[in-house]
Amino acid sequence: MAGRALQVLIEDITELWYDQHNVSKAHRDRMNGFRDSIVRAPLAYKARPLNGIWATAPFLHNGSVPNLYQLLAPIEQRAQTFYTGNKAFDPVQVGFQTDSFPGGFEFRTDKTGNSNKGHEFTDQKRTGVIGPLLTEEQRWQLIEYLKTL
Repeated sequence: MAGRALQVLIEDITELWYDQHNVSKAHRDRMNGFRDSIVRAPLAYKARPLNGIWATAPFLHNGSVPNLYQLLAPIEQRAQTFYTGNKAFDPVQVGFQTDSFPGGFEFRTDKTGNSNKGHEFTDQKRTGVIGPLLTEEQRWQLIEYLKTL
C-alpha cells in the first residue's frame, strides 16, 4: 500500500515538473527510458553487478565454466573437465589456472548437476541463449572490457 502511494506521489511530482518545463510527450517518454514508472521492482531474478567479475571465477551457478573466455565461447568449446582448487590467477582468460596439480579436484561437466551447457552466445534459437554468437575478436574485446570493472 505504501509503495503504491509513493509511486503516485512520484508520478504526480514528475508530471508537474514536466508541465512546468513544457516537456513534450515524446521527450517525457525518452526521459523515462520508455518504461513505466514503478517503485517496486517486479518479482524476478536480479542479476548481480558486473563490478569485479574478473575475480569471481568459476562461472555459472554451479561453477562449471572456469574462466570468462570459455563463458563467452560456444558451448562446444567449453572445457568438459578441469581442475579446481588452484588459486593461481589466469589473467589472459580471466579465471583460475585449471591444469592438473597435486591435491586438485577434477571437475567433470558430464556429472549430474555439473553441466556447463547453459547461458550461451549463439545465433541459434534455443533455450539458454543470452546473446548473439561472438567472433574471436569480440570475445577478447569483451574480456578486456570486463577486466576494467
